[in-house]
Amino acid sequence: MSETSSRGAVLLNVDDNEPFRYARTRVLQQAGFVVHDAATGAEALRLTQEIPIDLVLLDVHLPDMNGIEVCRQIKNQQSTSAAIVLQISASAISAPQATAALNTGADSYLVEPVDPDVLVATVRALLRLRKAERALAQANEELSEKNMELQRVNKALRRSNEDLEHFAYVGSHDLQEPLRNITTHIELLERMAAPRFDESERQLFAVVLDGARRMSSLIHDVLAYSGIGKEPPELQRVLLEQSLAVALENLSERIAEAAVAVVAEQLPVVYGDSLQLSRVFQNLIGNSIKYRSPRCPLRVTITAERDPAGDWLIGVHDNGIGIEEKHLEKVFEPFKRLHGRDIPGTGIGLALCRRIIDGHGGRIWAESREGEGATFLFTLRPADDGIV
Repeated sequence: MSETSSRGAVLLNVDDNEPFRYARTRVLQQAGFVVHDAATGAEALRLTQEIPIDLVLLDVHLPDMNGIEVCRQIKNQQSTSAAIVLQISASAISAPQATAALNTGADSYLVEPVDPDVLVATVRALLRLRKAERALAQANEELSEKNMELQRVNKALRRSNEDLEHFAYVGSHDLQEPLRNITTHIELLERMAAPRFDESERQLFAVVLDGARRMSSLIHDVLAYSGIGKEPPELQRVLLEQSLAVALENLSERIAEAAVAVVAEQLPVVYGDSLQLSRVFQNLIGNSIKYRSPRCPLRVTITAERDPAGDWLIGVHDNGIGIEEKHLEKVFEPFKRLHGRDIPGTGIGLALCRRIIDGHGGRIWAESREGEGATFLFTLRPADDGIV
């Protein structure tokens, strides 16, 4: 509270010595305060009940009761407890007396004679402090209300996400069987009727069959994506070399067809879910195969090193076509495909990798420049007996 803003504050000046009381009141009024007077403790208590008082200047020695007792009663009444009490005395000047007043609830203590400028400055300082306390209390109350509202919103959002994931899981699961029947019967019909089809009819069948297969692949990926994260993974000691081996086995046909060279450093033991980490390697290497450069054979290098936080930093590097820097974060969004349908895929693979690594408490990101290959990096917690 500045000097200007403290003007108009309501004070109660309590002192049985009329000349002292009058002089103090004049000083405070000239400083811009509204001042009421009281000569006894009983009169002071009555005025605090009748008038909203911001600050009480309270003499310790009063004719009817001790000023310290008056302070105690003011502070114990809910209607007056917020009032500031400044105890003043010309006789009770020892440290124990000041301590007793402050322990009873007084906000400050002055010994007479008090310089008028010091008195006014002390009153203003106490009023500023009380204003700051009230502002802080209000801010804390508003913050508490906003936190409660945020908790309600987060709870509703979690429930909405859970419902959406459940819908995606159930919907994808239930769509698999009828789509499988459609695909099977289209393939059967194509084989039975192929001799009677001309070229344009065969192309139409190929378009329908390709659409059914892409739909099946999309449903499979959506099912995998919605399934990851439904339950936290059961983390245990995982030898990453074994997870990589499973991924390479699953990709063996594509690796052979594209003549891919996969080179891996010695990989550590980490805490994780072996099956999910195999899927991360499979998706990242599969992504490298999809986006390989036609100008040179694809080479994928897998590295492992400790990061500054002590986690394992795993890198999957390739010499493919690379990614524009502006798209490095977008590639992890579900269904985000930068090359349309020119390159096969559903746009779920990298989003699934991020979801798996997030579930392991790690981070995953990409580093690349268009035409210079791509590097995907992710972190995992080390096991106690990992490579040091």
